[in-house]
Parts: sequence; structure tokens; C-alpha cells
Amino acid sequence: MAITGTKAEQSGGTMKNYFINKCVIQEIEQIDSQYNDCSVRIKLEDISNGYNYTCFVNQNFDKDVAGVVTGLSYPEDLNTLFLAAGGDMNVSDIGEANVDTLVGKNVACINYASTGKYKRATWGVLSSFEDTDKLEEKFKAQLAKGYPKNFQSPQETMVEEKFGGRATDTKSSNDGMPF
Repeated sequence: MAITGTKAEQSGGTMKNYFINKCVIQEIEQIDSQYNDCSVRIKLEDISNGYNYTCFVNQNFDKDVAGVVTGLSYPEDLNTLFLAAGGDMNVSDIGEANVDTLVGKNVACINYASTGKYKRATWGVLSSFEDTDKLEEKFKAQLAKGYPKNFQSPQETMVEEKFGGRATDTKSSNDGMPF
């Protein structure tokens, strides 16, 4: 096969396997969870292309001896959700949050390539449109710690897409070829 054309040298950019999407909250509900005191399922719609994403925000509470909620445990992802959407958070003594007030609010989320059951996943931390840089910094800090566990590195994805298999060696050569 003949090769025609030239490949321009790519300058500086780094490969990343995640995207920041600006969305509107379509549906939101607090659901039961065996692992967390509060789990919120959020259906988001991307404002630029209409794609739908589902995100889960999980929260544990500090409780007194009677089991009455006294505060949020670290990390305060439920509080971050309300700050991102510009809402006022109210949590009852039994741990029910007023999440229904967030329908129609704008938030930014991060979607990333996943090694799990689904090809893409949505990170459970949200931000306002104005704070997407801070959201990306938080995500990169979590990646440096090895979270989320199902994040697929860019090199693995490239090899998988080109050759249909999982990458075993993620070292790249300097010969300018994508494999």
C-alpha cells in the first residue's frame, strides 16, 4: 500500500482519557445504598450535544448515639453537589437531603474511559461551569493517588482501539508511530 501525504509533528499536547462536560440536571433522587448513608442518582444532559450521563454522589454522615445526623463525613461530596448547582442543602435528622430542588440546575462533570463493565464512566464529583479548572485539578490529584480504580490510561485505550486487545506494555517509543 502506498503512503501519501505527510504527518505533521504534534506540538506539546498530552493525551488524556477524560472530558469535562457542561450539563443540566434532568432527574435527581436519593436512593438506598448498602454502602453509604446517602446515595444520590443524577441524570445529566450535556447542553452541547444532548448526551445523557448518570452520576452517583455518595455521602456518609456523622451521627450522635441516637443515630441522628449531626454533620457530613469526609469527603463532603453532597455539599460539593449543592455548591456546584448553586442550591441550599438541607439534610433531615434521618439523612434525607432536599435534592429535588436541584432539577434544572447547571453543573460540570467529568467522563472518562473505563476498564469496567461500561466503556465510559462519570466521576461522582461535580462543579459549577466557572470552576471546571478546579474540577480537573481535583480529578488529576485523584488519578495520582490511583483513583478512580476503573480509569483507563490513554496509552491502553490507543492500543486497544488500534489492535483490538489490551495493552501489556505502556511504554512508547520515540519513532513517531502511534504503536
